[in-house]
Amino acid sequence: MPKSNETNNISPVDILNDLKAQLKENYVSYEGFSECYKKIEELRKEYLSLLDWAHQLKRDDKDLYSLLRKCALDSVSNLMEDLKRLGYGVQKDLGEDFNKMGYRLLEQIRAGKRSDVMYGISRIFISHRRNLPDALNESFKPYYDIETFKCLMYAFLSTAIKSEKIREEE
Repeated sequence: MPKSNETNNISPVDILNDLKAQLKENYVSYEGFSECYKKIEELRKEYLSLLDWAHQLKRDDKDLYSLLRKCALDSVSNLMEDLKRLGYGVQKDLGEDFNKMGYRLLEQIRAGKRSDVMYGISRIFISHRRNLPDALNESFKPYYDIETFKCLMYAFLSTAIKSEKIREEE
């Protein structure tokens, strides 16, 4: 299997064919499948970004919009899991700030105020001199409908806010 810096010029079809050849020889490697998955995910994200750009150029094209929504919704499950893991990851350092802003953010999410939610979350990250993680940036993209956005944000906040039990243990 080629190294990751070499796979940038290799198509996913080539990677899949390489995996098939390895399997025919009864050779199975986690690294090969992991590398293939990463490449396909990179391409999927780039494709979604290009599709969004195309939709921005042709806003009145309903078929293009329908395809954009379908592709965006296909990726929601993975994004939701990423956001839950991210929430647990930031809980130790940023959990107190999310506790303080929690109810306000929840109300803004409930009201569908995307830009206010982004401002509040960005403010927490910036005050700790941290960049907004890619998974959070992705969840604010306009091709997710408001209900999907709410679910994504609830998934993140439910794990980013420290529970009473964790606060008592500290």
